[in-house]
Amino acid sequence: MRDNTSQAQAHAQPLQQAILAVRRLFHALAGLGQAAPGATASQRAVLEVLHERGPRTVPQVAREQGVSRQHVQVLANGLLGAGLVESVENPDHQRSPLLRLSIAGLKAVEAARRREQHQLADLARLIPGADLKVTLRTLNAIESGLGRRASRAGSRA
Repeated sequence: MRDNTSQAQAHAQPLQQAILAVRRLFHALAGLGQAAPGATASQRAVLEVLHERGPRTVPQVAREQGVSRQHVQVLANGLLGAGLVESVENPDHQRSPLLRLSIAGLKAVEAARRREQHQLADLARLIPGADLKVTLRTLNAIESGLGRRASRAGSRA
């Protein structure tokens, strides 16, 4: 039994190392891509959704990001307070207003993207495109596998 456990652990070690590397990368990117002074990586993610997809309700953003509505509401409240988003009437639902980027929010996202593109351009030249494609497939497979496992666990609850 112990041999099976240590074999399973040895087989999982590269995956665990990859996950730790992703966590370190997340923190490095959080500092790199700050949308506005004091904005968090999670707030940047909300701003990106609104920039890419247009006005959204808090529940829509939560679904698209795979997080709870309550989490997005806390982020939205901070973004509203900072003047980076605004709440507008939702013609489809009176009790669920739409969030949209304010002019300041739009400028912040676009400035953050310019800074990020400039900083990442040199790095992208150092990493072969084929390596990046393999990395992307691997990250997508990890995300998909974890998503399936989470949905199976949720269906048993």
